[in-house]
This record gives sequence, structure tokens and C-alpha cells, in this order.
Amino acid sequence: MTEKTEIYSKEIGAMVKTEKPAVSIIIPNYSTAEFIAETLDSVFAQTFTDYEIVVINDAAPDTEELKKALENYKEKIIFIDKFENTGTSATRNFTVKHTRGDFLCFLDADDIWHPTFLEELFAFLTKNDFGMVYADTEMFGVGYRAGESFLDYNPPQGEVSRRMLIEGKCIILPSGGLIKKSEFEKSGGFDPKVKRTEDFDLWMRMIFQGTRIGFLRKILFKFRIRPGSGSGDSLQRIERCMIVWQILQKKLPFTDEENLIVNRNIELEHAALLRAKGRLFINERNWSEAVKVFREARKKAVKLGLPFKHRLKMSAVIFLLNFSPEILLKVFKTFRSEEIEYMPSETAN
Repeated sequence: MTEKTEIYSKEIGAMVKTEKPAVSIIIPNYSTAEFIAETLDSVFAQTFTDYEIVVINDAAPDTEELKKALENYKEKIIFIDKFENTGTSATRNFTVKHTRGDFLCFLDADDIWHPTFLEELFAFLTKNDFGMVYADTEMFGVGYRAGESFLDYNPPQGEVSRRMLIEGKCIILPSGGLIKKSEFEKSGGFDPKVKRTEDFDLWMRMIFQGTRIGFLRKILFKFRIRPGSGSGDSLQRIERCMIVWQILQKKLPFTDEENLIVNRNIELEHAALLRAKGRLFINERNWSEAVKVFREARKKAVKLGLPFKHRLKMSAVIFLLNFSPEILLKVFKTFRSEEIEYMPSETAN
């Protein structure tokens, strides 16, 4: 069945179940056509099968490639082709309106679920009456973090507290979550005004509205690392983390104690941004600017009470910048070669 309006077309495959599914899986595409078949295969390999799949194309530049990639799947999925690009947040919110399940999954079109992903998360959510649950991931693809998980950056298994989320003790990726649709709608969904950190913004608003979030301490999916993905370069990643805290302070009623933690989070991100800019200047052989930025970063580290070892390392960097900058660049390229791949070509102002 095909439906067409001025802003989108919608095709429902002949093999899509007519009865209401338990879970609606939303897979947005923007320049991920080359990966989506692998992602869809991981969904069709699920041991839990009470779901519908909605693939939505956000007027992407690889639209034709996407349609070719979906050729073998079109009878089993719902495909929405938007005629105007509106960004990830607006696209996800738009797609939710076209879903029938009481539970939602936001699966990125280049990530991969383990076969028991849905079965284990659904059981964990319903048994504990959580409003949202998430699992850990193994990173793969191109990048220095490939093969790592986030187990060390997440709490013990169980309910996530508001304090844990504010203190940065949880890493929740959209592809790893299962959410009650009612809780998502209650929150107002993703905020299109928040760029790149829209998922963290949503989790924070949900936990403030009283949604119970649970963590299943198990690796149940694979998160793809690739140049040019939505994750962005190192400067973008740090900058957006800093900005989202500033946005949340305007949105949410943090207590005085929580605001102290948030303010420190902002300062820590600013310190990290200075160091990232310094490394970028080193890579560009802009020694004078690198010295200036690292001196500022060292002052910030002293103010924040960061470990002595950390401050000593920055002092060593400043020393080498003044006396042997080429040696420092060689060391940087040896030990941080992967990071260079993710650096912007020109220093941000």
C-alpha cells in the first residue's frame, strides 16, 4: 500500500503485519545506505519478533542508493521517503506519529543488534516496570576506540538515578534503548533545536519527568565508528557536550547541589575543548597558538583540581612546544594517529 502527500510518500510492504505490534523500530537514513542492509539483517535475526520496522529517509543525498539497498526488504518494512530534510530529531519525532507499537526503538542505520537484543530488553523492561531501558555496546569500524565497550562508564545493573545521569555515570546510545511510547510522548520527544546531543537532552528531560530508566549490564549491540558520521570530530563532540549542559540548565529545575555539578561539567568540557584545540594547533604546526591554548588549559586544570599527572603532562607539552615542537608533533602523530583522522581540516574560530 502506498500513501503520498506533499511532504512524503509512505509504502507499507505486503508482509508487514496488520495487527498492532508490541515494538516499533525506527531507522532513519541520512547517508547510511551502504550500511542499512546489515542493520536490517540484524533486526530480522531477532529472537523477539513482535515488531514493525519503519525506515525513514530524511531527503538524503544517497536516496537512490538507499532505495536499491531496500529492494530486498521492501515487502517486510514500512518505508517513508521525506521530500525535505529536517534533521535527525524532527525526523524521529515525525516517524513516531506513524508507528503503532506501545514501545519504541531508535536504531541508527549503521548499527547492529545482537540476536537477543529485543528479547532481553523487553523482558528487563516489563519485569521491572521501567519506562525506558538500555544496554551496553561494543564499538566497531574505523577509529581508535573500536573494540571498546562502555561498561566502565555505566552504573551497576538496575535503575539509573537522576544523580547518576547528571554526574555522567551513564552512556545511553539511541540504538541501545527500548522506550515506552507513552513516556516518549509525555516528554515532547527530541528537541530539534538541540544539535547532535539531542539524545542526552531527551534522557535528561525524561528522568526529570519521572520516567524510570534501567540499565541492563550486557553488550547487546554494536555501535559503528566512522569518519563523517553524526558523531563529528573531536572539537564538535566536546563542544556539543558543553553546550547541552548550558541548554539543560535553562530547561530543567536543577537543585543548587545539582547546579554545582552541572557547572563543573561545563568547566571540565571547556578544559577538554582547550586541549583538543591545542592538539589541532600542533597538527597544523601553529606553535604559538598551541602554547597559548595549553597554558590556558593548564590554568584551568589547576583551578579544577585535576590530577597532578595530568597537569605535569601539559607542562611537558608546553616545554616541548617552546624548545622542540617538531619532536612533539612526531610524538603526537605516533600516539594519537587515529585522532588526527577525526580532526577538522581548519581550526575552528
